[in-house]
Amino acid sequence: MIPRERVLAALDRKPVDRVPFVEISVAFGISEKLLDRRLSSVSIPPLPFMKIRTAEDDKALSRLIRRDHITYRLFAPTFSESPKATGGQSFVGDGIIKTLDDFRKHFHLPDPEDEGLYEPLKAFTGRKEEFGVIFSTRLGFISTVISIGFQTYLEALYLDPELIDAVTRAYVDWYGKVIRRACEMGVDAVFTADDFAFGSGPLMSPDSFRTKVLPSLKRASKEISVPWILHTDGNILPLVEDLLAMGIKGIHPLDPNCMDIRAFKQKYGRRVCILGNVNVETLTAGTAEETYAETRDLIRDLAPGDGYILSSGNSIPEYARIENVQALVRAHEDFADCQNI
Repeated sequence: MIPRERVLAALDRKPVDRVPFVEISVAFGISEKLLDRRLSSVSIPPLPFMKIRTAEDDKALSRLIRRDHITYRLFAPTFSESPKATGGQSFVGDGIIKTLDDFRKHFHLPDPEDEGLYEPLKAFTGRKEEFGVIFSTRLGFISTVISIGFQTYLEALYLDPELIDAVTRAYVDWYGKVIRRACEMGVDAVFTADDFAFGSGPLMSPDSFRTKVLPSLKRASKEISVPWILHTDGNILPLVEDLLAMGIKGIHPLDPNCMDIRAFKQKYGRRVCILGNVNVETLTAGTAEETYAETRDLIRDLAPGDGYILSSGNSIPEYARIENVQALVRAHEDFADCQNI
């Protein structure tokens, strides 16, 4: 199998020749350390804050770490404060769209029909070679929450539904259009990142999720015409049936800090492909030996029965230890055919 075939077969829960490895987000600095050279980034003029590797560099990274895909990322801007920690790391602060007046004054998204959004994608789909192209984006939920602010969002669900509707509609319409265009351009799968839960459970009651959030998710997701991988952190068990009913092919990452990926595979593995979940805490604060063992054990326990793809428990951030990332890659290489465990 070539990598693209391997990923698509696993998402369809069919047998593969070796466990695929999908890592949507590998931080720029980590990529440079792995490749041992400086990398240039793709320019997306309508979205100057986006920083992604070129198609050629992404293929080079995938060949080095035996990843089965390349990734094109496209996120709409969000509207929030951006506090910085020591070292310049930025974090999401409180949202600034608190009222409809704020929405009218400050909320603006680039034209989803702007060719500048898609011109760089042509290099990914047109020169993907053996790799699958995964289009990484959102459906609009978490962008809405970030722009309004978490506390205000939850209050506004009941006190100011017009604000929620205005911001949600703007994001959902935008993401629906860019997803449709990306699918038309030949991406092989869509990966949407919208967090729906804390470690303790959903961000809101399941009933509120079904009535106030799910309809908008369905509006955006109907534009997905290729296999769909859904990412959400947190304990999503109360929402699983709702998410599966939308037609997802894969679910990522089954948060290792609050969910049992092995139990999830046993219960739902015949209905959806499982992607995950080498703990980011292990990658950033553990040892190479711990990372290697954790990766080996995930493959050993989850590969049987098909429908499993190795991935981190979220992403590979800038502050991951390079020796731990290399240990993950080494363990995958050693055990991906499941014959030596």
